[in-house]
Amino acid sequence: MKKITLAIFLLTLGVNAQTFPSPYCEIADADDVIVEEITAVDFAGTSITNSDDTLVLIDETATVVSLVPEETYTLEVAGNTNGFFETDIVAFIDWNKNDILDDAGEVYEVGTLFDTDGSDGQTVTLEITVPSDAVSGETRIRLTKTYTDMGGDGYPPSPAVIDPCGIVFNVFEQAIESGYGQALDFTVNIETLSVGDFEDNALAVYPIPAKDVLNVEYKSVLTGVKIYNVVGQEVLNRTTSSSQLQLDISEFTTGIYIVKLFAEEGQHSFRITKE
Repeated sequence: MKKITLAIFLLTLGVNAQTFPSPYCEIADADDVIVEEITAVDFAGTSITNSDDTLVLIDETATVVSLVPEETYTLEVAGNTNGFFETDIVAFIDWNKNDILDDAGEVYEVGTLFDTDGSDGQTVTLEITVPSDAVSGETRIRLTKTYTDMGGDGYPPSPAVIDPCGIVFNVFEQAIESGYGQALDFTVNIETLSVGDFEDNALAVYPIPAKDVLNVEYKSVLTGVKIYNVVGQEVLNRTTSSSQLQLDISEFTTGIYIVKLFAEEGQHSFRITKE
């Protein structure tokens, strides 16, 4: 018999006052999700174990995994399917640090677990390469584990929905409903690509937020600057030979942008807001 609950799907619009998972989204309709836990995670050699089978979203943000741009790391996940069922594992990594977990290039379908209690050695793995333009510093990774059913025996499929803000599936491909599973958040720290050290405390950027001109001053010569919008599109690319820059952003649309600076001693990325 298919493990499907035909409950009415209700969208949660309330605001959660808790710090976690702010600034990222809660799991919508968490009260309607039946928890089937993520039991173990290993990413770049850092391990997390979890036995909480009550909370829909697990806070492991105190766990920090260090990564380097353009390097490739293995993500391995185990979890409880609660019987002869399948659950899909998806990873969402906010590389551009815009507080959105599913921009282009930030969603990774890790694999599908089947008929496992989460402690029998069955895992799914995926090799993940850190983008070269990932913003340095700490950012969020979220794993979701969501029940899925490919159909058969006269039943149409009920696939899991890829959604960082919900544990939901498409019942008989007719309606999106709360499902079975869990989500887990932890932290990744993107280190500088260069071997050298870019001195953050020797950098001045103003005004923030910026409107027409962004001023950048550094202790030594900057050799280049690139600016990306929140979906990773390059909107400015300039070769420089000065320690003081005035960047014309007057034609940029209002929103968040990622600025990447290049100097002989390293690279540095940071986020700005354009008014």
